[in-house]
Amino acid sequence: MTVALSRDAARRAQERGEIAVYDDRYTENPSFRILRSCDVRSRRVRREALAALLDYDAAHPTEPRWRRTLPSLEREWLLHNLAYRVGFLRSRARDVDLDNHAEGKGALGYFLKSVREVIWGYLKPKQKKHK
Repeated sequence: MTVALSRDAARRAQERGEIAVYDDRYTENPSFRILRSCDVRSRRVRREALAALLDYDAAHPTEPRWRRTLPSLEREWLLHNLAYRVGFLRSRARDVDLDNHAEGKGALGYFLKSVREVIWGYLKPKQKKHK
């Protein structure tokens, strides 16, 4: 597994066949994005990767803190994989974004949040480009 501070470095690691993680904890809503997380089907591999992320975060803390628990991380990754497999919001489900806002949300809460964001994206007025 590679944890990268840039999206490009994470993409290169993913292209090498590694579990690639983009460290996006330097925002108001700290997160780690696991690229193509839908390709990881093994529970053991998911748990090892998540444990490694928790260890990485402990060794390299940020402010604000990334505050997630292993059960919540596992649940979120599984929900992303399920959504990807059944074809629900595939473009959003391909990568799992393990941010603070998802901590403690159950499957229904997470599902409703995703649906709301997609609907809002369609309803939000498009900005016109000026020539």
